[in-house]
Amino acid sequence: MVDLHCHILPEVDDGSKSIEESIAILKKAQKAGFDTICLTPHYAEPAYINTKSQNKEILENLKKIVEQENILTKLLLGNEIFIGQNIENLLENSQISTLADSQYALIELPMFQELPQEIVQKMLHSVKQKGFRVVIAHPERYTYLQENPEKLFDYLDKDIIFQGNYASILGVYGKEAQKTIKFFLKNKAIDYLSSDVHHLSRCFYDYFPEIKKKLLKVIDEEYFEVLSEKNPRLVIENREIVKETKNGKE
Repeated sequence: MVDLHCHILPEVDDGSKSIEESIAILKKAQKAGFDTICLTPHYAEPAYINTKSQNKEILENLKKIVEQENILTKLLLGNEIFIGQNIENLLENSQISTLADSQYALIELPMFQELPQEIVQKMLHSVKQKGFRVVIAHPERYTYLQENPEKLFDYLDKDIIFQGNYASILGVYGKEAQKTIKFFLKNKAIDYLSSDVHHLSRCFYDYFPEIKKKLLKVIDEEYFEVLSEKNPRLVIENREIVKETKNGKE
């Protein structure tokens, strides 16, 4: 399987605090069945502003230790980019990272306060005009979508991709996020799932058998395969993902 959202790159954001922690998490990821992981540290001005080249250097050092530890998981680089002005130019100039150098850019919206729709559309349109594909991180966690989940279907235009968090199905982000991810999954509104792992103390790879079991009570095996393997791999191959039927419509 492929994981396209996690905070395992050490000492760059609110995720892993050391190489040792990163290695311990990666061992659990490999045990859970993830052969490819895209590390996506936050880019959110002014708190987290590491450049792509800085993150790449840290990743290369991590890879050396991963090899020494006989971890076979392939590591790639990305960012989770908080929505804001000038994202498109930072991406175009390789100051920040798309997912595995693909056209897909992982973008986070405010968690609790909804931005005016015209502002969101303008910012994301600027990103798409430069030839990038927008992936919205964990929509089930945004309180304004929890309050009205159906809003997702007209919240953004149809070429937006939505990435859900595996652990949302367990309720670790609260009952509302759990309820919302179930609604999105039943309506096939999620295009792929990721771990969003930050720390060894809350390592969702440990719970993957339980996560899969709960997911398969909501979706079928075929859709699970799309979410966990097929679409994430198409992203890193920079190919068109499979868009499932959403809300009864193509």
